[in-house]
Amino acid sequence: MQGVDRSRRVGQQIRKELAAIIASDYSGEGLGILSITAVKLSKDLRHARVFVTALGARDSDQWVIGFLKAHAPELRHELSQRTNLRRTPDLAFEYDESIAYGAKMSRLLNQIQSDEGGADGT
Repeated sequence: MQGVDRSRRVGQQIRKELAAIIASDYSGEGLGILSITAVKLSKDLRHARVFVTALGARDSDQWVIGFLKAHAPELRHELSQRTNLRRTPDLAFEYDESIAYGAKMSRLLNQIQSDEGGADGT
């Protein structure tokens, strides 16, 4: 279990530091409000999958991911400067669809609820 706990702690540290790096170094790039929702590390801590969502980005979600992938080496270097890790993991960025999916489900449930309320005359 110690490996799982270490992976979780390192993931939290990477998430916190990456959020600070992106907020300070890439604030004027049109990313909008960028949120790092999760970081999943491989067992050997060499690869990190970084899940992000963006609100108010100037372009599409895919543009945001492309931008982050293009700047991954710079982000990794800055991350290595800020953390005390033996080896900084390679960063792979993915868009987190869970928030959009949750919002869609909420709209559908609200629609069903309003349809049921109107059907019985109340």
